[in-house]
Amino acid sequence: MKRNIILSTLAAALLGTAALQVQAQGIYVNKKNGESISYPKAILDRVSPVKVTTDTESRIAGATATLKYEKIADMNTPRLGHQVFPAGNGIVVVGGHTNNYELTTTAEIYQNGQWKNISISNPHDGGFSVVLGDGRVMVGGGFSNNDGKGQSKATDIYDPNTQSFTKGPDMTVARAGCKAILLNNKVYVNGNYRADNKVMDCYDGSSFTSVGDMLGISSPYMFASKNGVIWAWSRSGSDGNTFNFAETSNGGQGMLFDEFTASTGKTETYLFTALANNVPLFLTEDVRLANSYSASADGYFFLTKTSDGDYKLYYTLMSSDQIGSYKWEIPKVYPGTQTAINYRGSVFVNDAKKEVYLIGSSGSGSNQTVYLTSFDFEKGYWTIAKAEGFSHDLMSGAWTSLNDGRLACTGGCINSHSNIQKYAYIFTPPVSGATGTSSGTEYGVIVYKQDGTYDTYMESELESITTYEEEFDERITQEIPVEYLSKMSAYMPIYSGNTPPNVEGTYEISPYTTVYDQTGYYDVGKSIKDKIIKMYNQDMTKNIVQWEERQGDSHSTATDVALLGSGKDFTAFFITTGTSSGISTKRATIISGTWTSEGIKNFYYGFVMLEKGADPDHKLMDVGYCRIFKDGDAISTPTSWSARQRDARTDTIFEDETAGGKSPLFERTWLREKVRK
Repeated sequence: MKRNIILSTLAAALLGTAALQVQAQGIYVNKKNGESISYPKAILDRVSPVKVTTDTESRIAGATATLKYEKIADMNTPRLGHQVFPAGNGIVVVGGHTNNYELTTTAEIYQNGQWKNISISNPHDGGFSVVLGDGRVMVGGGFSNNDGKGQSKATDIYDPNTQSFTKGPDMTVARAGCKAILLNNKVYVNGNYRADNKVMDCYDGSSFTSVGDMLGISSPYMFASKNGVIWAWSRSGSDGNTFNFAETSNGGQGMLFDEFTASTGKTETYLFTALANNVPLFLTEDVRLANSYSASADGYFFLTKTSDGDYKLYYTLMSSDQIGSYKWEIPKVYPGTQTAINYRGSVFVNDAKKEVYLIGSSGSGSNQTVYLTSFDFEKGYWTIAKAEGFSHDLMSGAWTSLNDGRLACTGGCINSHSNIQKYAYIFTPPVSGATGTSSGTEYGVIVYKQDGTYDTYMESELESITTYEEEFDERITQEIPVEYLSKMSAYMPIYSGNTPPNVEGTYEISPYTTVYDQTGYYDVGKSIKDKIIKMYNQDMTKNIVQWEERQGDSHSTATDVALLGSGKDFTAFFITTGTSSGISTKRATIISGTWTSEGIKNFYYGFVMLEKGADPDHKLMDVGYCRIFKDGDAISTPTSWSARQRDARTDTIFEDETAGGKSPLFERTWLREKVRK
């Protein structure tokens, strides 16, 4: 039982007093947004006032600016369908075609204000480029003749040290409209335009081999996880026609993509149901964030457009077994004039600045306005910069992100392939949302914890601080030390009482989501395999129940599990002993929730290590360490024990409020709707 005692009605009441020494009680820090953070006595050391002098950059979501750019020297050859990439302090363009689809077997480098021709063997019109592990750049594939149909197997490799190309090995198949990605120092190439071959090629540093039975998608976007899984998405098939959304087994819609596992060479095709109403437009190419939102996954950005014409920016986490996405609304009109923006460029990421750059335009190819939107993906601020009066369509040119964070655009045309241009520009992205700085003083409190860490709360966000006394049922304290219970009660309810509800039934815990892991192995918010639990043969006199659970291939039981609680609230707990990794263990498991006719609400599942044998290599969690999980959607619905655990879904994990609106919504989508083996 917990009892609240009002300590102060406002945080400001603490600021003129000595440090608050909390001994017997825990505290609640109550925030104005309704959130209440618990600090049990096992965690809390003391609470002290704090005075902070601020020098804050004032920012708004929705600033406008003039787009700064430099028109550099014209290329020697007009280009469309070419490759472009940075090289040191220069820019390299490769191949493509000129007017009337005439292929050009040329390459150029821009340095010191001028373009210099570089010898190359192949045009690579509509091909790929990828940075190799040693810093060289491979370009490959593309159309092999002027009718836009023949494809090429050829590759060429650029060495930035010598500023020259050498002929690379041929791929196993000729291809155009293809993309490539580097994974573990190997290059994987996929996609083909209007061709029947559907294989993926792999370059191991010496030659190409054929791997993966793919969909044969045209101009795909490719992503790779740290665990060696490659995903390939596209809006069109090998015939060049746009993919229709496919139906899932339950009548929903999804977008097709291939999943290739490098270690096994196995390809499977899935439907990504999260994109049922959001058509992918442009994605980052070969950009993996150095500082991802998740330590266990690689992150990529891509832009989508809904059937209503709204743009959404997704940040997609790719791990070995799942995909999850943050998403933000992106402005579709220029503020003030309300001119519609047509986003048509790739998505570029500046990891150092935590910014994403989106390219859009309005007007005709002969009188075009270019928009460059800078978006701060940590704080949600954005600025749209505008430049007017371009005489050709820059969106048809080739764009790249330079090493200094600026963007370069080369080539393009005026409304048709018969008027291809030599122009080249360098654009400077605006600062996202910056409007100035302001200074001031703010007061608050610091909550110090016994492990030496602390949390800071400012007066502007605080409603009150209250104390509570911790009282746990004698039956549970006989088995589990109070200090362990106190620690766990900060993250899950632990109910007392002799009149628990009848909890018999079989329930599905989905998504099974991490609340707290003292070892740091699981990230908070990470969902792991769903769990099915079964409680039966409840003895309402002795307050015990029989327990069974299943998680993936794992299955366990417990007899005479103790039940506590009153009304609809209950806590169950049991002690298990055994060995793990050859080490003897004694562990306590605590389950809490609220029984309803629809299922168990707010189901929590926690366990703590009570004892263990010698563990010199620290294979197991330390004594007193705990992990706590919950049902991520707050309702554990009845199911049958024989029911197959679900393989895929989209779930909202969290959504909180921040200044200026809601923070990014995080969705996690399991790869479950398999199309083919």
